[in-house]
Amino acid sequence: MRKIYVCMMFLFLGLCLNAQTERDYHNFKNHQVDNFINEVYGDQAQKMIFSNQKRYDALKKLIVERMQIIRQPKIRDKVYPKITERGMLDMYNKNLKHDSFFNKSTFNPLKYNIEFFDIKARAYRIDNTEYLLIIQPQPKLKN
Repeated sequence: MRKIYVCMMFLFLGLCLNAQTERDYHNFKNHQVDNFINEVYGDQAQKMIFSNQKRYDALKKLIVERMQIIRQPKIRDKVYPKITERGMLDMYNKNLKHDSFFNKSTFNPLKYNIEFFDIKARAYRIDNTEYLLIIQPQPKLKN
């Protein structure tokens, strides 16, 4: 009987630990890139992005390799600018709107007028959430 209690205790402990290790970050996937580009550039996507392989590769690398969403509760002395404070990148698609609610898997960072190709890391708070959009620095180009 004692062995059963010990086994049940370890099983319960394992379940509790597993429940607490929920991922607190989200990386974008390759299959999201084209959807993001089409949403932001609309009918200009082919002309502006898809027809220029270097531009397309740069955006794909930016989204997949250099961007990440992380859960970061507010820290007392650390203030991150809200992503909506930068405005929308609606030059090509006037119908772009801020998301009414946040969903990590559908959030499109290209919609916002933020600094994507900087030499230092950037962090923006996604409004009314505990999440940050982190953009890793642009690697220095080799001569």
